[in-house]
Amino acid sequence: MKEQFTAATLAANHSEIPGLTPGLAESLAALTELGKHRLSASEEHEHLWFTLHDMAQQIADTVQDSALPLSSFRAWIVASHIVHAQFGSRGEVAWGRASGALAARLTNISLRREPGNVQT
Repeated sequence: MKEQFTAATLAANHSEIPGLTPGLAESLAALTELGKHRLSASEEHEHLWFTLHDMAQQIADTVQDSALPLSSFRAWIVASHIVHAQFGSRGEVAWGRASGALAARLTNISLRREPGNVQT
């Protein structure tokens, strides 16, 4: 049986991620809080996009020796559940764009660290 995610369970889940950076914890809390506010569609999209974009950068910044820490990976998964549970189809576009931005950042980091690539 698939577990149903509510804002309360998601908020509790992100506080249980060992090694989570304070910034990522704040981003998860901000996502949870954002779903509680009545905003226009454009304001909601703007706040959601900003939070996810910032979170993607924070996650990329945690890469160590070409590896993403488990805590960062878990934070991104929890963020996905928060976005889909609280924003539904409204959040899918922002989520897709933020995921694409994160993938591009991680690819860029990986390419810079490959043997034979000279960093200037």
